[in-house]
Amino acid sequence: MKRAMTTKQMILIVALPSDLQIGLQALLAVLNDVEVLVAAEGPLAQEVVEKHAPSLVILDGDLPGDSALLAANQIKARWPEVRCLVLVSDEQQRQRVGETSADLVLIKGYPPAKLIAAIQGLLSCEERVRE
Repeated sequence: MKRAMTTKQMILIVALPSDLQIGLQALLAVLNDVEVLVAAEGPLAQEVVEKHAPSLVILDGDLPGDSALLAANQIKARWPEVRCLVLVSDEQQRQRVGETSADLVLIKGYPPAKLIAAIQGLLSCEERVRE
């Protein structure tokens, strides 16, 4: 069941300036009912979540160190209603990130139409999603 909304849902992309960040912004532009924010690092993501209360945070699993993993865990611990999607480079990284509290972990290169469907599912679902 779709909620009636007077404002757009917010999505936060947490990724260094890169093709991934630009590609996600372009892909999300096809969704009329969302507003997109960008943060370049995990620690900054928490500040943005606190200030803007996004519905979904998309994290690049390749952020320096373990900042994507830490950010996903910290965001879910503090704001469990915020959905977290982590995009990873390979199956090994996917398994490692899968042990976090992220709602969904996908390998980069996921077909755009399926990625949009997954994002829309995260935005509309009330329960934790796993792929």
